[in-house]
Amino acid sequence: MHKHIFVATDGSDTAMRAVDLAAEIAAKFEVPLTLGHVLQFDKTSEELDRMAESEHLVEHVSRSPHINFQSMTGSMADLFAESRPRDDSVRVMTMIGDELVRRGADRAKDIGVKSVHTTTSQGDPADAILGMAEEVEADMIVVGHRGLGALQRWLQGSVAEKVNKDARTTVVTVR
Repeated sequence: MHKHIFVATDGSDTAMRAVDLAAEIAAKFEVPLTLGHVLQFDKTSEELDRMAESEHLVEHVSRSPHINFQSMTGSMADLFAESRPRDDSVRVMTMIGDELVRRGADRAKDIGVKSVHTTTSQGDPADAILGMAEEVEADMIVVGHRGLGALQRWLQGSVAEKVNKDARTTVVTVR
């Protein structure tokens, strides 16, 4: 019997299917569900734009005062250069992460989960997912098989693969 389920989301279609499955299991067994997102400061602006557009996050985040989304070029790491305002870059990435987990939490509540929590982290995606799951004492981790980072996956291997290999608990990978 599961006591706490953790699901990771990056906003991709596969990740949202993982959220749905995790929520269905959590609702059925009446256990808490935590949704987590790893802030990706090293994503290229094109990949971030694709992620944001797919979930209509650009519109939501762009309503924030004092943030100029159009000035973001290069990789997200470039945004931390001293020539650009660090606070805006961090704020945009954090707002996108917060919005992703909020939308996932709303979806989980609609499915019937009574206790839903959200969290974000940063760093290596697999390590961050494992860390967040451990922090909430999850005994099941649900991840999508493929997320948004196709090039990174090709170069470094699958995040889901690493989570599955290194987890100390049950891992369900959704396709």
